[in-house]
Amino acid sequence: MRPLNIVIIAAVDLPEGGGETTRLKTLASAIKAGGHQVNILLENPSGNIDEANLKVSGETDGIPFRYILGNVHPLKGASFFTGKYKAVKLMLSAIKEMHQQRPVDVIWLNQMAFHTIYPITRLAAKLGIKTVQSYEDDRSKGPGLKRKVIYTNQVAADKYLTSRADGLVVISRHLQQKYTQLSGGNVPVIIIPTVLDTGKWAAGPEKKNNIPTLLYYGAFFGFDEVEKMIEAVGILRKKNVAVQLWLLGYNRRKPEYMEALAAMARQLGLEKQVDFKGFTRHDKLKDYIQESNILIGLRKDDEWSSTGLSTKLSEYLATGRMVICTAIGDNTWYLKDGESAMLMRPGCTATELSVVIETAINDDALRAAIGAAGRQVAISNFDMNVVKENINKLLYSIVTRK
Repeated sequence: MRPLNIVIIAAVDLPEGGGETTRLKTLASAIKAGGHQVNILLENPSGNIDEANLKVSGETDGIPFRYILGNVHPLKGASFFTGKYKAVKLMLSAIKEMHQQRPVDVIWLNQMAFHTIYPITRLAAKLGIKTVQSYEDDRSKGPGLKRKVIYTNQVAADKYLTSRADGLVVISRHLQQKYTQLSGGNVPVIIIPTVLDTGKWAAGPEKKNNIPTLLYYGAFFGFDEVEKMIEAVGILRKKNVAVQLWLLGYNRRKPEYMEALAAMARQLGLEKQVDFKGFTRHDKLKDYIQESNILIGLRKDDEWSSTGLSTKLSEYLATGRMVICTAIGDNTWYLKDGESAMLMRPGCTATELSVVIETAINDDALRAAIGAAGRQVAISNFDMNVVKENINKLLYSIVTRK
């Protein structure tokens, strides 16, 4: 089969960013690994990452990307809406130009909304280009007029444009069921779970730390139960159980949340046990993982956690370290408690978590066995070589369909 020319449309933070950025980068890499040419056009950054960590254009894993507005300034106020409109117009022109240089086979719309999907889908149909819509998160409501407009824009895309895609890619079984219903069963909906190079994430044997180290990393958006992790460390400290928690990441949109977490740690007398490392680049992140004993990530018992699949979890598993996570959403599809991870019930108490942590830090063999089994889950389900084949099947099926 001939290599295809794929254009991905997204609105994330490149080259560094949080979970949605990682999802985009790994999807793009998997498409490229299937032998295709890939270009990424970015509508705008999300605003979650400091501009110093972004680039107007560049490459990620050898894949060219560029912000279509020519800057990495987050869209705010009235410019949020006018900027979006301008970005779409520029994208339409860019697609036409790219198609003239070399025919584009597929436009891949990643977690986009009506204002982007509709005009690009119309242009694609006119030019004979197939389209894929991909989703990693369910649509979520939020407070304020801006959030209401965004949500309405997203829901309109789901209701009116899902059936106009040539293929749909989702990250979880919940989303597969949702988009199958929305498309009337007339569009193929395939699950592409989290994607990663499991070889690059392997951490090697655990180091013998004097103080066992728990590690959490994330964007601190409030989806994870970080407070419960801190509270569990406090319970263990009162029992004179030596343990430390490293927290990597930062939410620049809500510094007050980060300050509240730090205040909580101080109030519990955990200044030495809980270490806020701040925003951490991926290359440095792996150094911290190498130094850790257990990776932890508890999701809140809510709709958001139930509908997707955490990129962080697949990365955790690929390291070969023991993972403590929540038995929610598709986690229970891939993992077994006490075999490939330590699964906490949704809404567990800090005391229950502290018991599991204490059991884990006291049993080297258990950590090694569960870590190895978790890594095998990642290799079998999330590895780039597995995922690229499934993506190729979808791409070739839609480009050859009349």
